[in-house]
Amino acid sequence: MTRKIPIISLEDFEAKAKKPIMMKALVRNIAEGIDENLESVNVAEIKHHNVIINVPKSEWKGGLENALKYYIKTEEYEECSKIKTIINRL
Repeated sequence: MTRKIPIISLEDFEAKAKKPIMMKALVRNIAEGIDENLESVNVAEIKHHNVIINVPKSEWKGGLENALKYYIKTEEYEECSKIKTIINRL
């Protein structure tokens, strides 16, 4: 079984150094959360701090909209298309 959330250092999280990994996990896990009718999804674990970043269902649309802006900025339009489909499923 593959790990569904990345483990990142606190420094990387604060510096947004792992933003591509975080965005990918956010989009993937929200899509799975919709499929499984979950109330929240985990998107990352902070290494050495026993902290898991969790996104409640009420914040999924906003998270996906932020991911959409990120992927537009990085010109990854295939991801944008996937995100729009996921948003429409909410």
